[in-house]
Amino acid sequence: MYELKLARPHFYRVKRGQTAEQISRVFGCPVQDCAEGDIVIIPRTQCFAYSARVGDSFCSVAAKFCADEAELEEINGGGAVYPTRVLYIPADK
Repeated sequence: MYELKLARPHFYRVKRGQTAEQISRVFGCPVQDCAEGDIVIIPRTQCFAYSARVGDSFCSVAAKFCADEAELEEINGGGAVYPTRVLYIPADK
């Protein structure tokens, strides 16, 4: 028979004491900074977290996971790649 698969919620209201980092870990995608009561948009792209290592850059990480460098940089909000920075990689790659 058919299996019903519900998509992740597209919008999420931040609860008391939650941080953007906690919400990111739960949904497996990057979330912008937020405060209690804010409504954040949860991207529908499935991602997994990767902890950067010494010498990593958006280019090297994109090559490692066969992802598009520009898309990877956009998902993670640009900035510097440093050891222990959590980068979100699209799971369909």
